[in-house]
Amino acid sequence: MCMSTPVSADLLEEYPRALFDAVTAVFEGWLRTRTEQLARGAGRSLSGPETAALAAAVVSAADEARDGLCALLATDVDEQRQNPLHVLRSSIRPVTRFLRTLGVPENTRDEFEMRAMPDDSYAIGPLAWIDMGEDVHEAGISWGAWKAATVLTRRRAEGMRREAEGGVG
Repeated sequence: MCMSTPVSADLLEEYPRALFDAVTAVFEGWLRTRTEQLARGAGRSLSGPETAALAAAVVSAADEARDGLCALLATDVDEQRQNPLHVLRSSIRPVTRFLRTLGVPENTRDEFEMRAMPDDSYAIGPLAWIDMGEDVHEAGISWGAWKAATVLTRRRAEGMRREAEGGVG
């Protein structure tokens, strides 16, 4: 269920639903592991209270990701103004704040990462579906192909309709 939207994930079409299910099944665990790796890489081991703070940050980020992803995938493909990976990348703010409170130095990022994730100074967010595993990768690729086919089918139908009405195709 999308908590902050009136849309139920149960109402998503087949490919958007498969992507939603694949991402939400792994995102929280993936984000926790990714954040722990970044902390360890900076030489930080987490105390009990820090582990609890991380858990809260991860849950907050996962909730935001789930709601944003559901809302996006429930939106007609012609109305979508961002992609699902952008939604996931945008949801990591609570974890970024957590890493800053630990004093973890920010990562050096390449130009693509800075464009793709301007607010992700730790390069936490996924750059590609495969970052979250094979199941997410397959669902992401299938969703992308479904979306492209949907848009193409609509454009062809619009062209045929214009031609039938005597307009320029």
